[in-house]
Amino acid sequence: MTDQSLVGEPVATTRAPAQDTLYGSLVRASDGVPGTKRALAGLRNGDEWVELSYDELMTDVTTVSNHLHSLGLRRGDVLCLLLPNWTEAAIYTYAASRLGAIVCPITTIYRQRELSFILRRTECQIIVVPSVYRGFDYAAMVSEMAGELPDLQHIICVGGTATQNVLSSREVLGSTSAHVEPPATSVDDIAVLAFTSGTTGESKGVMHSHASMHAAIDDFVGHAGYGTGLTSLVMSPFGHLTGFTWGILMPLRGAGDVVLLEMWNPSEALDLVARYSVTFTMGATPFLSDILDAADSRPGAAFPDVFICAGAPIPPSLIDRAVRSHDCRVVSGWGMSEYPIGTSTSVGDDSLLASACDGRPAGRAEILIVDHSGHPLEVGQEGDLLIRGPGLFRGYYKRPDLDAEAFTPDGRLKTGDRARVLDPRGHIRICGRTKDIIIRGGENIPVVEIENILLTHPAIKEIALVPLPHERLGEIACACIVVSNDDSADPTVADLAEFLGTHGVAKQFYPESVRVMPGFARTPSGKIQKFLLREQVLSQAPDTDG
Repeated sequence: MTDQSLVGEPVATTRAPAQDTLYGSLVRASDGVPGTKRALAGLRNGDEWVELSYDELMTDVTTVSNHLHSLGLRRGDVLCLLLPNWTEAAIYTYAASRLGAIVCPITTIYRQRELSFILRRTECQIIVVPSVYRGFDYAAMVSEMAGELPDLQHIICVGGTATQNVLSSREVLGSTSAHVEPPATSVDDIAVLAFTSGTTGESKGVMHSHASMHAAIDDFVGHAGYGTGLTSLVMSPFGHLTGFTWGILMPLRGAGDVVLLEMWNPSEALDLVARYSVTFTMGATPFLSDILDAADSRPGAAFPDVFICAGAPIPPSLIDRAVRSHDCRVVSGWGMSEYPIGTSTSVGDDSLLASACDGRPAGRAEILIVDHSGHPLEVGQEGDLLIRGPGLFRGYYKRPDLDAEAFTPDGRLKTGDRARVLDPRGHIRICGRTKDIIIRGGENIPVVEIENILLTHPAIKEIALVPLPHERLGEIACACIVVSNDDSADPTVADLAEFLGTHGVAKQFYPESVRVMPGFARTPSGKIQKFLLREQVLSQAPDTDG
């Protein structure tokens, strides 16, 4: 790990200071390092491994920005990026920011149903997609959808495709569109729009300004003890704020460089760690477990200096292996799309602290644990977790009704998580969730939406999804079913998967276990008592898991 000044300290520039937008941050980082310094390493066009210097990155960003402007992208417009961990993901992000447009990273697991909602809600005019990724033809999918999306004017395709009426990203990168100067922008403009699955039956658009994104980054960097010049291995998907923020924005803001792992493969991750002397990476606990297992078969394997784990408790055995075998500092943290990192430990803490807690407030983040009436609780008492601070999002996109529900009168976000404060220093431990949500391998499953779809299955009378613990993924969805009064066979996992597939639902949202029940316990108002249902499921052997 580098021993340099923290991100946020001034660096020498060769031109007038830029606004501290996402693009302005890249400009300042570029001005402060030799132009030949590596900025990006990863796949281009889906099939060519490239290394881009800061000068080359800035040239590509400007070229793409000019062409996007020629296609009609303007300040405040939303550019949707449904991309894997390819170099184009970073290039189009900063190109959009240069124009004052809003970047909307989208996970590649989404299919027609989820994507159509996002494109309609954002009135997206331009989307960038891979031609084919992991065997799925995204260009064909979006092209087929275009006829029902009146706002969508341009589909930019990364990689070769036979699909008609799409623009080639290779041509965009080589275009000679007229040069356009960046428009006047404000750090308070919305910069990032991230859709996250919730409990309301539709995804919520989380809006971050340039200022809130940079506040979260700077506070985390200063709190956790990182330096500038980090070499980051991006293991988490670009379409999640984890990969987007901590894999790309943070290291480039600090004049570091980014190494993009296309898809999760622990052996390939270790290859890149060795090749590029990776100092930093971040991912859910399963990533740490997998890469430690892969390193066991490689005596003397190179390993990142720092590994950030968030989203699930970290077993002490994993931390012990990381420290003892690789001298790797494991940092635990808690965050959400609305506040990318709210709490964390630091590199200077005792190594095992990361397994005992989810950190303490990072920088200017303020944490409060309250009871059901909103009264603050004492150390050791479990309650609802509230947060506020400069890294807090700016509201839900086109949903002021959700804003009204989500915030307290003094501006704290009701996170939906349950937690307790462990000690006077403010270390917390996440205890569970008040929101009806299941997190599978870091991916939020939209419980209500999946339940509503499955209720249309002819064999299902009632359904409730509850989480089942999973050693690697943290949780999986279990479908608790009351069957219809007909003679059809009880639905199996395979039946539900086939049914959801016909509705264009992402495979990661499919239930992976089924329990057939005579009925559900309910509250006096008729709501299913899911906490009792979870206890019941955990005490039973599986009914149908195949």
